[in-house]
Amino acid sequence: MSIRRSLYEGFKNVHNKLHNVKTTSDFQTTGRLTPKEFVEAGDELVQKNPVWQWVGGPESVQDYLPKEKKCIVYRGAPCTERAPVDSTNASPEAVDEDDFVLTEATQVALPATALEEEKVLTWDEDDDDSGEEDVVATATDNSNLRVYDVYIVYDKYYQTPRMYLVGYASDHVTPLSMGQMKEDVYRSNYGKTVTIDPHPVLSIPCISIHPCRHAETMRSLMHRMQENYNREKANDPNAEPFVFPTHLALLLFLKFISTVLPTIQYDVSSGFHLV
Repeated sequence: MSIRRSLYEGFKNVHNKLHNVKTTSDFQTTGRLTPKEFVEAGDELVQKNPVWQWVGGPESVQDYLPKEKKCIVYRGAPCTERAPVDSTNASPEAVDEDDFVLTEATQVALPATALEEEKVLTWDEDDDDSGEEDVVATATDNSNLRVYDVYIVYDKYYQTPRMYLVGYASDHVTPLSMGQMKEDVYRSNYGKTVTIDPHPVLSIPCISIHPCRHAETMRSLMHRMQENYNREKANDPNAEPFVFPTHLALLLFLKFISTVLPTIQYDVSSGFHLV
């Protein structure tokens, strides 16, 4: 870590110790969340998409969050290809107003881990409890497959969600080195919006997507949604004012953050689109 970065992280730590957590609810206008709103949005994400689960931690870590709800994790998000390393291999890209390099990657449905045999339990109203199982063979030859545990943590300083990712080989046991994890980061983002940082709850090195522009980006997206809504309802005198539901904040977060690391497939939400 550079001296400049160390000083910056030290400043944030001192700031967090001296200042109380955010308590004012103003997500619609600022894109920032209170810890209470983060927990409510996390509960909604876990309910809508059960692949996400709450992770607990010591009460002394992020003591403004419940002991059993320190962060949210999706274990085993597939990563089927390495990030482009030069412009000749890159997907179409654009740099948004928040300095993120945005790319498009093909989303491929894959199992979280590669297994020689996968036991699939099927049942219907006519099934009995005999315990018989249908065994389905699955393909295993995917040398490019890696998997990531994806964590969403509340960042007190920026008052937004922050994403951390821990990489593994396809067996979901062998950890990737920092060099290998860098291979899954778009080069234009690494060292700027994407860095290697210790996990605030687990204290292990992770890919981290820096949250300095998260609030601004989410506010911009909500403003865009509001403009579209106002156009659609322009001739409706009974239309209600546009208000983005705060409990859906993490769905919005995942939609925009999935463009930063497009080869890691952690956005599993459905029926929710950025417009």
